Amino acid sequence: MAKVFPLTQTLWLSWLEDEQKFAESEEEHEQIEEIFETAVKDYLCPEVWLEYAQYSIRYVKEKDGIEKIRSIMERALSAVGLHVIQGSHLWEAYREIENAILMTLQPAPGSICTPEQNDQINHLVERIGTLFSRQLAVPLMNMESTMTEYIDWYKSSQDGEIPTSVQRSYEKALKILEEMKPLEEALESADDDTKKLEAYQACIAFEKKSNDPARIQCIYERAIADNCLNSELWVQYLTYLVRTLKSSAIVVSVHDRSVRNCPWTSELWRMYLHALERHGAPHEKLESVLEEALAAGFSSPGDYSFLWQTWCDQARRCYCAGDDKNKDELARLLRNAFDRATSHLLNTVYTAFGETGDPDYSLWCYWARCEAQYLDNMLKARQIMDQVMQDNAEARRNWKIWLEYFQLERLHGDIEHARSVLRHAAQSSAADDGSAESACLYLIQFERENGTLDELDDAMKKVESRLSKVQKRKEKVAMQIEEKKKRWEQNGQFQKKWNKQDWNVKSEKSPNKRKINKNAADHPVPEKKARMETRKEDSFKAPSSLPIRFVKPASKTEEDLPKTKVKPPFGPPPGFKPSTEEEPFAPPTAQASTSSEPKHDDRLERTPETEARTVFVSNIGYEVESVEDKLRKIFSPCGTVSAIRLVRSNKGNFRGFAYVEFQDELVVQKALELDRQLLEGRPLFVSPNVDKTKQPDFKVFKYETGMERHKLFVSGLSFKTSEEKVREVFSAHGLLKTVRIVTARNGKSKGLAYIEYENESDASQALIKTDQLEVDGFQIKVAISNPPARKRPSEDKRRVLGGGDRTQAAGRGRGRTQLSMVPRALQKSGSKKDDVGAGIGREDACDKDLPGEKKTQMSNKDFSSLFSRN
Repeated sequence: MAKVFPLTQTLWLSWLEDEQKFAESEEEHEQIEEIFETAVKDYLCPEVWLEYAQYSIRYVKEKDGIEKIRSIMERALSAVGLHVIQGSHLWEAYREIENAILMTLQPAPGSICTPEQNDQINHLVERIGTLFSRQLAVPLMNMESTMTEYIDWYKSSQDGEIPTSVQRSYEKALKILEEMKPLEEALESADDDTKKLEAYQACIAFEKKSNDPARIQCIYERAIADNCLNSELWVQYLTYLVRTLKSSAIVVSVHDRSVRNCPWTSELWRMYLHALERHGAPHEKLESVLEEALAAGFSSPGDYSFLWQTWCDQARRCYCAGDDKNKDELARLLRNAFDRATSHLLNTVYTAFGETGDPDYSLWCYWARCEAQYLDNMLKARQIMDQVMQDNAEARRNWKIWLEYFQLERLHGDIEHARSVLRHAAQSSAADDGSAESACLYLIQFERENGTLDELDDAMKKVESRLSKVQKRKEKVAMQIEEKKKRWEQNGQFQKKWNKQDWNVKSEKSPNKRKINKNAADHPVPEKKARMETRKEDSFKAPSSLPIRFVKPASKTEEDLPKTKVKPPFGPPPGFKPSTEEEPFAPPTAQASTSSEPKHDDRLERTPETEARTVFVSNIGYEVESVEDKLRKIFSPCGTVSAIRLVRSNKGNFRGFAYVEFQDELVVQKALELDRQLLEGRPLFVSPNVDKTKQPDFKVFKYETGMERHKLFVSGLSFKTSEEKVREVFSAHGLLKTVRIVTARNGKSKGLAYIEYENESDASQALIKTDQLEVDGFQIKVAISNPPARKRPSEDKRRVLGGGDRTQAAGRGRGRTQLSMVPRALQKSGSKKDDVGAGIGREDACDKDLPGEKKTQMSNKDFSSLFSRN
């Protein structure tokens, strides 16, 4: 695992402890030493270094063993010696080792030291004194006790007072320590990752004031050890190293560690490639790093495009800096880099994400510029740009790409090709964002500076024609928007008048369908033919978010009514209730009841106060018995339930949803938390009681619809896989926040799940580790949660037969057609002979010309016969 991902200090210590228990041969001890060397490279590990120091004592009896021990200790001090909290432990261990060596050189009791022994002893004493002075110059915790120990040691081994230089260094370090103590205390008391990272940032800012690279690097390493999956912190650390240190070994090793910890961050791979190039790494190493980056698995196509741009930049710099002898090979490598990049984006990235991550085709334009500028191959450059324009309609509408092509021709091509590019750009650029105008202006300016008078006149003619079309298009769009706005404003006060007799009787003398009373004050219409007016009004349907009032017109006299009653070919609209009173009525809302029993859902009698303490409950099974009792049992723990209103149809059948009213408005929030509560195996959908006609933009869907990098979307699960199983699989890769199995309305799993982690880093790791994993015999697919946008009801209209609009309901699920005036007989396709009326509106059926026949007007009797045809 250490080859794939860095290990923590605890794991390394556990591994080393196990290895040391069973190590006997020299070869096994060498393997342990290799483990130590690998362990200290991952993170700043004070305890691992201390364990390494104690383990190194076994080298004392070997030849050059003491020098080997000192080398290990010096490396440990360089890595951890500046650690404010734990650095003093390494200094003390180093001094203890030197004191132990000193004890071995002391003469036996009663013997006299030789001059060589005296020199060795004095040298060791001097080394110990130097260690004391070096430690006292570093701001470390408990340095006061270290100073006391140094004074006692100096008095016993030396004569006089301690050196003045040591005293000054100690006082300076002590002053710095006093300033650092509040920062270290804040770091120690931080109770979550966010606060801890903020405390580390404060420590980093403080250390940067000292301008001591060793101390700054130490605090960065401490922060990285506790926030190893924070890519922004890695970028900050690497940026400092690149700008400050010139040591290739340190800089390159830190870059390598960064991509091992955060392989999903393209910026870190870019910085790694730059570091390798900066320090003269061979091309083979750069190639291997690129392959590792492509295999890391980025979460967006833009990351792949960004990485390939970095690779092509490197290839271009390599070509420019190369010798003339190797130009052909370097040119091949440059073309190969661009060819690999564009092929990967088109064939791999586009297949996976549905886009290349390069909407402006900047990489293709870059390739064309390199071909023209460096490789002196303008023909190849034109082929690249022409291929971009031919393959993608969006590219042809993109003025940025045309401008790149034009600049390429101006700098490296000729005037004729530049003129051709601008003419194509003027005709193809998008008209809705100002691109067409820009292209036209460029064309006129180009002809003024480079063309003849005839060419300028020709360009002016083309530009005027193009701009005229663009202007007409804009005016048409503006008029459509204005008409739509006026129509909506009119329908806000629109009253469509229905007559009770219009549904019960119909005159046989009238060749047209039912007349609608058109009052100019209520609903003005332009002067057209009567038939066209009727068809337009009958097919027009106001948006679902605007209320339509149906008002009964003045009743007709008995003389006006026909004596013979004919059954109409269609019934009244949903919710229509004949009434003899001159009062308007409103159709039911998306959640209102259509029941004729006011005791179930009489919304008109309820007050805003009762509405505020009511919740809407849907997806109740039709087969559930004693619904009121079971709902009361479910919602009673939230608070006192004052009423439960079941919504029923006109026939008295339960419709599967209800309103639960509480005595206290504060209880509503607790009740909403019962959303997805199971009732006889089906999840209840509990949502706020909101009238969607008054608040059309109210969001019932409680989950996010945008990209959430800390949440994963899992597909391909078995329908029998439980939430506990999913939690078990994904909890191994990070701290989970929620696990949600997506279910159908009947409560059965859809084989989909959403896994939410506490942070993005855990989610990224889980994505890498669990994608294509087999769970309960099924191979699952894992991706970052990025569901498609949920369209608003007014934006999701679908045309239906007869001119009606089918809109998506404001609540859960799909809404029914509010008013469908087309009989089923007209909706069924007949034979070629029966084309009249099949799949077209009624007015069209009456007036449509049959092949080889004269245009005839259909009577009501002819039209009614269509309904008994099938």
